[in-house]
Formats: sequence, structure tokens, C-alpha cells
Amino acid sequence: MAKDDSRRATPRTSTKTSTGLPGSQRGSQGLKGTSSGKGRGKRVVLAEPDAARARRSQRVSPGQVIGLIGRLAVAALILAIVAAIALSVLRTLPVFTISSIDTEATEHLSEQDIANLAGVVEGTTLLSVDEEVIEQNLMRNPWVAEVHVHRKFPDKLGIEVRERSVDSLVLMSTSAFAWYIGEGNVWLEPATFDIADGQTAKDAAQALAIEKGATFIVDVPATVNPQAGGEVTDEVLLAIDTYRRELPEAISSQVVYFSASSLEGISCVLTSGVEVSLGNPTQIEQKAAVLTQILDQYPGEITYVNVREPSTPAYRRIDSGTVQPGSGA
Repeated sequence: MAKDDSRRATPRTSTKTSTGLPGSQRGSQGLKGTSSGKGRGKRVVLAEPDAARARRSQRVSPGQVIGLIGRLAVAALILAIVAAIALSVLRTLPVFTISSIDTEATEHLSEQDIANLAGVVEGTTLLSVDEEVIEQNLMRNPWVAEVHVHRKFPDKLGIEVRERSVDSLVLMSTSAFAWYIGEGNVWLEPATFDIADGQTAKDAAQALAIEKGATFIVDVPATVNPQAGGEVTDEVLLAIDTYRRELPEAISSQVVYFSASSLEGISCVLTSGVEVSLGNPTQIEQKAAVLTQILDQYPGEITYVNVREPSTPAYRRIDSGTVQPGSGA
């Protein structure tokens, strides 16, 4: 019997490596698969996901960023040039040429005065007018405290002026003329007043101060030299301003006028006729307290009080020929 040389072929099996996306089932070697049995290990190349490939393709290089910035800068420059040209053209359009100035007169400035002081050149347009220059021009007048300029398209310019209030009226040492001091301690202008028959310059000036609601100041040093629009720098006048601000209302409301020959010589006269020697503007609160105490202690009997040194005051009573020491505060 012949020997059967036929051999039964043993079929070879192979394994497949999973290439699923993260989260799917993997072989024991992770993303690298190997064949089963004695076969040689094979590296499996995974397909790049579509989303990752899309992100990589969208990456912008530094050169592209610089190029984009350059293009934006050029575009911005072009827009700025176009805007400047357009504004330059608009500035000269006749439709915007200022034809009138809308304003209201104040007590010391007429509408024409305000227009003249504004200094708007003929042919100026609402787009080319310089508001700051107009304000500076008007502020050169000492009566002007504030200026507001408004454009009223197409061809009108509005100007609002607030005038300084009068704070004080100063009768000069010669008693021949007086000057107004406005808010902010600014010299305004000489005051005009008429002296009636039998009336002194002091009486006439005092009547004007009452009319204006201003503090009346007399007997100032000859060195006081007012300049319209100039700041008040005289120490005696600044000292009186301090008294005006710091004296209690109960006393300051009674002051008829201040006398200011020197710092030590500052005094005032009250509506009751009492003369009060104040001196330097120091210890004002204590001086006011002492003065009030003396006036309350002798109502209607006091003609003179000296509180230059509030710790050692002195006073004079009616029918008394001597100045008596006070008790202090």
C-alpha cells in the first residue's frame, strides 16, 4: 500500500489591527498592532482625522500676520487722508460761513461789544472757527467771568457771556474816585458816582456800594494802584477779604464799611454805629466771640470796641470818656 504523502494544510490565520478613533476598541498594543503567531510585527499608520487636518491648514504664519497688519495700516492711513481732505473741503463751503452771532447783552457789555470782542473774522465758517480763541478774546475784558460758544448750523454762532458780580467798592486815598473789585479779586473799572450838594465823596460812594450790594472800603494806602483786569494783590485788601469770608454772618451782615489804612489799622463800622478795631486777620473766631459778648453785655451803650488782641479787649461806652478793659471770652 502506497504511503500517503499528502499533508493536510493547516490554514494560517492573521489578525487585523483596529484603527478606530480615540475611544474605540484597541488591541493590547494600543495604536500599534502586531500579527498573531510568529509573524513579524507591523506598524499601522493611522489616518489623520479631518478636523485636525483642517486646523493645521488654518494656521497663520508670522509673515501672514505682518502682512495683514501692514495692509490694515495702509488702509487706515488712506482713510485718514480722505477724512482730512473731506474736512478741508467742508471747512470752506459757503453754506457754513458765519452770517451772524447770537448773544445777549449784559449790564456792562452790549451785543455789539460781545461780537467785537469775539474777533470772528469775516468769511469764517462754523467748521473752521476756533472756540478757544473766542473765549480768550472775551476773557480779556475784566467784566467777563465765563464764556460759552455754540455752533448753530448751518451759519450762526452762539455766544453766552456771564458777567462778574461786584464784590467791593474801594474809595481811593484821594477820595476823588473809587474802583470796583469783582468776584475772584479782580479789578474791574473805576466807579462813577455823583456827589450831591452837601454830600461828601465818601457818602456818595457809600450810597453806590449799597446800591450794588458791595462791601465798601475806605482809607486804603496810597500804594494801592488798580489796573483793569489785574488781580488784587494789596495785603490790606486781601486781609479785608479774609474778614469778609470768616466773620460770622451775625457780624458781617452788620458791617457798613471797612477802613484799611494798614494791617494793624483795619477796622469796621457796624449799622449800630459801633466802631470795631480788628487789626490783622488772625484769631477771627475769637475776636468775633469777644465782640459779641461785649455788645450783648451792654446793648445800645457801646460806641467803640478793640479786639485786636482778643485776650485783652477794650471798649468805650456812651457817656464814658475813657476806654475800659473788657473781660475777654
